[in-house]
Amino acid sequence: MTNERATTEATKGTNKKPALLLDDATFELLMDCVHCGFCLPTCPTFALTGDEADSPRGRLYYLRLLAEGRIDADETVLTHLDRCLDCRACETACPSGVQYGLLIELARAKLTQQGKGPLRRSKLNEWLIRHVFPFPNRIEALFAPLRLAQRLGLTEAIGKMPFVGKQALMVPPLPSPREKRLPEIVPAKGKQVMRVGLLTGCIASVVFSPTNRAAAEVLSAAGCEVVIPPDQPCCGSLLAHTGHPDKARQFAYQLIQTFARYEPLDAIVVTAAGCGTTMKGYGHLLADDPTIAQQAETFAAKVKDFSELLDGLEFQVPLKALRWRVTYHDPCHMVHGQKIREQPRRLIRRVPGIELVELPEADWCCGSAGVYNLLQPEFAEAILERKITNIRATGAEVVVTANPGCLMQLWYGIRKQGLSVRLMHLADFLRAALAM
Repeated sequence: MTNERATTEATKGTNKKPALLLDDATFELLMDCVHCGFCLPTCPTFALTGDEADSPRGRLYYLRLLAEGRIDADETVLTHLDRCLDCRACETACPSGVQYGLLIELARAKLTQQGKGPLRRSKLNEWLIRHVFPFPNRIEALFAPLRLAQRLGLTEAIGKMPFVGKQALMVPPLPSPREKRLPEIVPAKGKQVMRVGLLTGCIASVVFSPTNRAAAEVLSAAGCEVVIPPDQPCCGSLLAHTGHPDKARQFAYQLIQTFARYEPLDAIVVTAAGCGTTMKGYGHLLADDPTIAQQAETFAAKVKDFSELLDGLEFQVPLKALRWRVTYHDPCHMVHGQKIREQPRRLIRRVPGIELVELPEADWCCGSAGVYNLLQPEFAEAILERKITNIRATGAEVVVTANPGCLMQLWYGIRKQGLSVRLMHLADFLRAALAM
């Protein structure tokens, strides 16, 4: 049944309009869900509440009822939709191939147009996500007082302040602005096998600039000439996830043009899972713009996660032994959004002396989920607690992951629970093993 027919039947005899206007093709995607329930055991929010409305199939049913005009988009319905992490674990579990991530983002965009999107409850959060987080220079200005507090040992005091609180405790020691400066070109070590671009990211370029440097040096050690365009724009990921696809398209267009100036490139390497998933979807995001659609498809095909690219390359610099007990946390948008699971583990095992211990529920969300920990702090903290409990059970000395948001969330949880473990991005881990 098409959306138009369903809406006609559901609203016959009333003047009620659907609360969620979906085209026929999108409505048919909703019908792919056969309500089998395979998604339920994989959903972190359903695990917390046990409420079907907080499960993927429950949310999809809400979307259908909204599209058919059978219910209103009231606060109860919106709250259950807002609680979704968009972690896409349900997509991995789904035998019917339901495109849940696409559907929830389309729904959020439609609801945002009505003032009912996930950012509706806080003008401050909306301002930060739309006007600060996509701009590294603005993030730098926002974090300047925090950097000073960290240097003076006042981070805990800042963490007790209203409106700042936990968010300040999530930020690891900030590098100096000088450490942000990266060369535009990093030559390959030994024989050059590829020429790649490197995305530096928005928050990553401020909070994790040493990780960007490490990524460039590791890629160089694997025979890549690394191109790092200065003043890169945002990829649009956070805006796409929070109901603002038009703004995400603008950033996507700018980013494509930025890297186009450095062609030919064999790949565009990304060290942030959420950014990589969005960039691999540029063909879909920009499909309706004839001026960029083909270029977007070509660009998206070149996007590779850091581990995805390195897994197929040989290091041209020796790896030294590291006598560490290591566990690995899968970022959601990498393992579920990009289906990258074994590549990071294979890279970790390449390092001599490493004992890799599998993390229980390694592919469960840590509660970061883009800006979920900002928008749904209570749920994010409960989800994080489960992750930290699992990390503790491994007895690992080092926790490796591959996403800036996960690093910040895990940093907060590890400190709060008093764990004596070292937290590293995969790029920093591999850089530590390079004999150079």
